[in-house]
Amino acid sequence: MDELQRLFTPMELDSLRADSPVPLYHQLYQLLKQRILGGEPGFGAKLPTEAQLAEGFGVSRVTAKRAMDLLVANELIQRKRGRGSHVVFQAPASDVEAPLVGMLEKLAQMSRSTLVRVLHIDRRPPPANLVEELGIPADEPVHYVVRVRYREDHTPFAYYESWTRGIEHGFDADAIERRLRFDIMAENGHRIARIEQHLSAAATAAPVAEQLRLVPGDPVLTLVRYSFDTEGDLVDLLQCQYHTGHFHYRMNLSMEDYTR
Repeated sequence: MDELQRLFTPMELDSLRADSPVPLYHQLYQLLKQRILGGEPGFGAKLPTEAQLAEGFGVSRVTAKRAMDLLVANELIQRKRGRGSHVVFQAPASDVEAPLVGMLEKLAQMSRSTLVRVLHIDRRPPPANLVEELGIPADEPVHYVVRVRYREDHTPFAYYESWTRGIEHGFDADAIERRLRFDIMAENGHRIARIEQHLSAAATAAPVAEQLRLVPGDPVLTLVRYSFDTEGDLVDLLQCQYHTGHFHYRMNLSMEDYTR
């Protein structure tokens, strides 16, 4: 169970819905697939057993097995007798990169013109795959926050999960709903000096689909944002999923940015 809690949030572990038109095994498959395609767990990592998945998600062993069978069929994992199931999917070796102009100003503008609701906030050790990236001991708690952002007409368009280290005060649900998180980080001694972002596409899992008013498996734009302070330390890791029908991502580039 500890391994499942490392990989999945409490909301995700409680997200499978028997009354959904999507079968339980496919909901579980989509959740596992999304984690694997996102690099957590990474290539070669051992997955929880079918028994652990069944217990953790409150489903039958048959349901867990069917979800794992789909992962095998889609060449995302491999089963070996006596050794369990391991991830065989490897992410592309390189990403397309581009500078982003006026990011902090755009974030502030979006914050002023939209609404945000905190679904969950607590302090906990981060997932195993994030411990090394954050540069902290495996048992050191960080702030974990789940949020949904809405347009002014209350249409949801973004689902956020974030892990933030080194915050001692002012990081509660009320503050996060009213202010930029970067401002709160700065007040705790972490002024953000550099941001790295990775864009990709994914199929939405059940808990995200429910919040964004989608059907599990619908495509979403995903963004992972790494925020570093003036010392070069990673302070915040944000994973975003955007409803493609309500959100557009635009980059402004100039020839001065073109160096190749």
